[in-house]
Amino acid sequence: MPVPEELVELLKNYELRLRKGKNSLRAYHQSLPIMLVYKFRKKNVVIELGYEEELREHLEDLAEEGEDMEAYIDDVLSELRDIAIESGRLLEEKGYSVELRLREGENDIRDLMEEILEEYVEYEYEEE
Repeated sequence: MPVPEELVELLKNYELRLRKGKNSLRAYHQSLPIMLVYKFRKKNVVIELGYEEELREHLEDLAEEGEDMEAYIDDVLSELRDIAIESGRLLEEKGYSVELRLREGENDIRDLMEEILEEYVEYEYEEE
């Protein structure tokens, strides 16, 4: 099942890095290893939110630098959610049945962030 060229163009316009699989497409955010995953099955598409293992390192770096990690993650997730919705509409216009499954991936990313925030607060507390 070829990935529609219009979808590829839309994702490139948002400066997402693309990696094509046999029946899938991964669109990576430019600043964090978080991605939208498009799974194609005939005329059905499932859009999920995922992340690579190195996301933990990126989030730990943000915590160490004193960045507002929660705001940063919220911005990235919001941007990817908006792109998922827009690309879902584009695919529906092309005759695909689209299912957005972003919640689970979003929850996993937020859980990871909370875990790192807790570790970082404990680490800071031990240093004092």
